[in-house]
Amino acid sequence: MKKRKEEKVMNNKLQHKNDESGDGIEDKFGNKLTTPEMSLMYDRNENEFYKAIIEFYGVDTNGPSYEGRVFLNNPRADENTPLNESNGYVGSYNVFGHDGCWGDEGHCEPAPFRTYDSRIHSHVDPVYKSVEATKLLKKYARTRSKFTITVVPRIRSGQRLSDAKDVLKYKRIRVTCYENPAELGKSA
Repeated sequence: MKKRKEEKVMNNKLQHKNDESGDGIEDKFGNKLTTPEMSLMYDRNENEFYKAIIEFYGVDTNGPSYEGRVFLNNPRADENTPLNESNGYVGSYNVFGHDGCWGDEGHCEPAPFRTYDSRIHSHVDPVYKSVEATKLLKKYARTRSKFTITVVPRIRSGQRLSDAKDVLKYKRIRVTCYENPAELGKSA
């Protein structure tokens, strides 16, 4: 009896370990997105930034749930690309998808909102996501003025394979650099 209980505990630990590391789980990767080249004008004396954020506006949540892996200057990034700085990896964002619309036609269309509208927003409204990219953007800004952003979506197992295509849908991608507020009042 004791041995059987130990085996059960060991199997649970092994299964939990596999779930965390991704080993033994067949994830799917959808079509990636690479932006056209973007410019970042950098002058250390004029605009030293202390924080840089890649912002994704209007992220569609109607499809499957996924992790968006974000890379800088690596348009060849794919599901096999190691997640480290030398490959341009800056971080990930996660989307809790709604796996399509199951209602009547127009059911999942977001309703327009007025200025003082108190209704609860729809669960299918596009969302905002962001990834901090300060370290690599500073490095790239000092050595070159142009860069690209590549997003590789990782879709967890258990979701429909057909949903792996065209999962990335945005209204706008923007890079925002912040100056250090403590330095703003100082004269050069």
